[in-house]
Amino acid sequence: MWEFLVVIISFMSIPILSKKNVPIGVALCICAALMGLLGGLNFLAIKDVLSSTFLDIAKVQRYLIIVEIGILGALLKKYNLIDDVIKYTVKVIKNKRIILACIPALIGLLSVPGGAIMSVPFVDKLGGESGLSPNHKAIINLVYRHIVMPVLPYDTSFLVLTSLVPQISLYKLIGLNGIFIVLYGALGYYLYLRPIDNDTFPNNPNTEPILPNLLKLLLYTAPVYLAVILNVLFNIPFYIGMIANFVMLYILRPTKTFLLDMVQSFNVKILLALVGVYLIQGVIEKFDSISALFSLIFNSPQTILLGIAFISLFFGLTTGFQPTALGIVLPILVTLPITNNRLLIYCHFTYVLSFMGYYFSPLHLCQLFTCEYLEIPAVGIYKDYWKFFLGLAVIAIANYFLLSLWLK
Repeated sequence: MWEFLVVIISFMSIPILSKKNVPIGVALCICAALMGLLGGLNFLAIKDVLSSTFLDIAKVQRYLIIVEIGILGALLKKYNLIDDVIKYTVKVIKNKRIILACIPALIGLLSVPGGAIMSVPFVDKLGGESGLSPNHKAIINLVYRHIVMPVLPYDTSFLVLTSLVPQISLYKLIGLNGIFIVLYGALGYYLYLRPIDNDTFPNNPNTEPILPNLLKLLLYTAPVYLAVILNVLFNIPFYIGMIANFVMLYILRPTKTFLLDMVQSFNVKILLALVGVYLIQGVIEKFDSISALFSLIFNSPQTILLGIAFISLFFGLTTGFQPTALGIVLPILVTLPITNNRLLIYCHFTYVLSFMGYYFSPLHLCQLFTCEYLEIPAVGIYKDYWKFFLGLAVIAIANYFLLSLWLK
C-alpha cells in the first residue's frame, strides 16, 4: 500500500512544479527522484534504473527518433511545407472536419513515441483558420493521432503482446480492437469535430481533378511517411529511415542552411521529457510488492475483471507507456486455466484499458509535446477531456460484455 501512496504523492509534484514554470521534462525527472527516495530504493536499484534509462540500446534508439521527429516537425513548419500539405489535402478531401482528423491519423502511422509533434503544426494551422481554441486543437490532434494505433500490427504494444501471449491470434485481436476504435473515432467526431463549422476554411474550387492534387499531396507528405514505408517493406529501423525523410524534405526545400537549420531545431525539452518518463517507469518496476499483490487479485474469479481494469489503467496512467501495463498484466493472464477465447477477450480488455490509461496519462508524450508546441499547460486540457474519457469507459465495458456473450 505504501508504494501506491508513493506513486500518487510523487505524481502530485508534477502539476505543482508546472505552475512554478518548471519545464515538464525537469518536473518528470524530479518526480522520478522523489518516487525513488520515498520508495526507499537502494543504491543498486537506482543504478539499475539509471542503466536501463541511459544504456538500453532500444531506449537510446527511441531518444534518437524523438530528436529526429522534433527536428523534422520544426523544419516542416519553418519551410512552410505545412501550407502545401493543407492546400492539396483540402483539394482532395474537401470536407474540413475530415481533414482535421485525417492529417494526425496519417502521421499516426509513424508508430514512434511522441509522434503527435509532427501533426500538431498542421492541426494548429487548420484549427487557427477555424477559430478553435488551443485546447480544442490539442484534443483533436491527440484523438486522431492515436486512432490507428490499436490496429497497427507493427506497433510496439502489439509486439509486446504477441511475444508474451503467442497462443492468441494477432489478427483476431486487431479485429476486436477495430470494433473499439470505430466507436472511439465516432465519439471523437461527435464531441470535437461535429461542432466545427464546415465552411470556416477558405473555399477551394471543386472543379479541379483529384488525381493530380492527390499525387502532389503524396509528394509533399513524403517527408512524413517514407520512414514508415521503409520499416514495413524492408524492416529498416525508424531512426535510420528518418534519414530518408530529411533527404526528401531537402529535395522539396533545398537550401544552403539546411544542416544549420537542423541543428537549431533541436529541442532538448522534448528529449528530457522522454528521459523523465523512462526514469519513472524504471522506478515503478522496482516496487516488487505491487506485482505480488496483483498476482493474488488475478487468482480470484470475483476480482479478476476489476484487477485487469485497475492495473491496466493505473500503470498506463502512471507511466505514460502502454507496454508497461501490458508487461505486468499479460504474464499473469497466460498462467490462468482459461480457454483461448476467454484469454483473447482478457487480452483485448487489457489492451483497451491500458491504451486508455496511456492516452490520458499526464506523462503521455504526445500530450506533453502537443501542449508544449501550442504553449498551453498540459493539465489544462483535462477539463475538456472528461466526456471523452467517460464515453470510452462505457464503450470498453459494453464491448467486453458483448464479446463475452459471443466468444464463450
